Amino acid sequence: MFGPTLILRKPRTSEMALSNQVKESISMALDNLRDALAFAARAEHPITIHTISDILMRLESLECMDELMDKFDKAQARTKDSH
Repeated sequence: MFGPTLILRKPRTSEMALSNQVKESISMALDNLRDALAFAARAEHPITIHTISDILMRLESLECMDELMDKFDKAQARTKDSH
């Protein structure tokens, strides 16, 4: 009936950036998923290939969003300092 409602709030400092440990784990997961995708492309059902590809895309976009949020935070801090 109703569409999703976004509740926007300022993230806590601990929520702002991915930690190095999380970044490393995501990087290792991406490497393993790429290997899995290479093997799956040879013998698995298309839905399996699609699902692995979807997970890869989401993890890669998570890394990009982290970089984007870092840039946004830095720009916001500069704006705040100039006032």
